[in-house]
Amino acid sequence: MESFVSVTNKALLNITRQDENKEKQHSLSPADIPNVESKYKASFFFAIGVLSSLSLIGWSTLSESTEQNVDLKKSAHTQQQALTTEVSEHASSNIKTAQLLISPTKKESTSAVSSIYAEKSLSADKIEVTASGRSQSTQNHFAVDKPQLITSTGIVKPTSKSTSIVPATPKEQAQANEMLQVEEVELLPSELAHRSREAAKKALDRSDFKAAMKEYYTVLKYQPSDEESRKRLAALLYGKRDVSEAAAILQQGIKLNDDSVELRLALSSLLQKEQQPEAALSVLEYIPVGASVDYLATRGGLAQQLKLMDLAKESYQMLVNQEPDNGRWWLGLAIVYEREAKVKPAYEAYQTALIKPGLSRSSQAFVRDRIKLLATMEGIE
Repeated sequence: MESFVSVTNKALLNITRQDENKEKQHSLSPADIPNVESKYKASFFFAIGVLSSLSLIGWSTLSESTEQNVDLKKSAHTQQQALTTEVSEHASSNIKTAQLLISPTKKESTSAVSSIYAEKSLSADKIEVTASGRSQSTQNHFAVDKPQLITSTGIVKPTSKSTSIVPATPKEQAQANEMLQVEEVELLPSELAHRSREAAKKALDRSDFKAAMKEYYTVLKYQPSDEESRKRLAALLYGKRDVSEAAAILQQGIKLNDDSVELRLALSSLLQKEQQPEAALSVLEYIPVGASVDYLATRGGLAQQLKLMDLAKESYQMLVNQEPDNGRWWLGLAIVYEREAKVKPAYEAYQTALIKPGLSRSSQAFVRDRIKLLATMEGIE
């Protein structure tokens, strides 16, 4: 009986366990649902980032390509102008060469010149076609026959030309070489002085005295014997009231040429303007070979003013010998004789001065008075 009960209990226990298992199987439990939103959200943002990066890369590539195309067009245009200018220069050069040649060569030069313009148009067309083709391609550089353009750095580097644009005969080539030959010519000092002298004249024409003085200094540097430029420079310096420098310039010229009449007269005139008659006479005391009438007259007048009768008489005697028909020189000589108390020579000199031309009315009146006085003194009627 007990065993039966235990068996029954076991059976019930088993049934109860089975029911519990079934309940467990049929009971509701929370489902493990993956987070679909977070998963697809990350993928979505990742895709957007990738697309944005690709868009930026594409935009920058397109912009760079556009800039490169613009640079290519500008470079091609610049190169075309340079090539056209060079071809034109070669054409003009060969035209001048062709004009100097004889008839058979002229014919050849004409055909050669024609080929220049043909090649120029072909080269220009080639540059335009190449430039337009490059704007549609993705290459980083393009090439023209002669020049080479590198667009990656934006620098245009023309290549050196190995062939001549215009074929020339040996005779034409020789003449072209002679015409285009550049030689260094060393100018002589006289040529350099002439160039500065002309520049000084132009400076004076526009009243640029400072530039004129500078050019005259340059003239004297290369040609110290140019007395005219030396006098002009001294005059400009004196105009600036630089008396000592002006006198020094003239004295340097006199040292170079002791017989310079013009420089001695210029220095004497400068010293007279500065109220220095003694210094002015000392410059003229020496009588150069071929002394002019002005030189002797200035010398005689200064000597007479300073009452140096020996120098005055020497000067007027030389003047009378050079110009015997000038009454002024006879008047000067008569005054010298009178101051030396030589009445008869003075009377005769006055008489001669009165009958010679060159005296003013006041001088003639003075001569008549002196003649009357000397005649009274000597008892001459």
